[in-house]
Amino acid sequence: MNFFFFDLDGTLEDSRLDMVAAAQHVRSQLKLAARTYEQLVPHVNRGMRELYINCFNEYCLKSDSVVDEDKLSEVESLYVKRYGSQIAVHTRLYSGIHDVLTQIKPNGRIAVITNKPEALSVRLLEALNVSHLVDLVVGGDTCSEAKPSALPLKHALVTLGGHAERDVVFMVGDSQGDALAGERAGVHSVWCAWGYQSSAPTQPAPKHIAITPQDLIEIFKKSGATISS
Repeated sequence: MNFFFFDLDGTLEDSRLDMVAAAQHVRSQLKLAARTYEQLVPHVNRGMRELYINCFNEYCLKSDSVVDEDKLSEVESLYVKRYGSQIAVHTRLYSGIHDVLTQIKPNGRIAVITNKPEALSVRLLEALNVSHLVDLVVGGDTCSEAKPSALPLKHALVTLGGHAERDVVFMVGDSQGDALAGERAGVHSVWCAWGYQSSAPTQPAPKHIAITPQDLIEIFKKSGATISS
């Protein structure tokens, strides 16, 4: 059996504009000074806690390193409400992703494994009209650990009835965390060059590099997956 695991942000779609817009809106709600897209965008793809701390640091931090957890929870509530209501204003699938998902769907099981919260991830996939192509969504809050831990991948594989030593399993993503999670889980890691990162991870290096989404099909085939035309 083939199992195709995909990261979400920076792999299937580009959500940066909508995530930054939500951060800008919440900063306005909290009467914080406005920040530009360029100031906020480096912080929106490093996990939600990092987003809240870095995009609202003057509100959430008591000092340089001590987080006010009550204010962090307030920011989280405001952000999730705003982002969830405007989740796909600008967000779009990368060109070719829909075709790839459609082609591999009959040939295995597809999971989205992301550090975005599960409920928001499900909502986004629905808004992008690809939820019917995805068998399972594992968010950053689904398991007790998130990527780069291997736990979300292992959870997905067990839930979908697979086994790493018996089946052909891929983790496709754009980040160092994706590559590390893939290595720790003992699966084929594939770095997608069209994502948020400008260069491939090095520690560890992914087993495969896809320059475009269309390259994924050939990588899957060469690695032992059976893909029908």
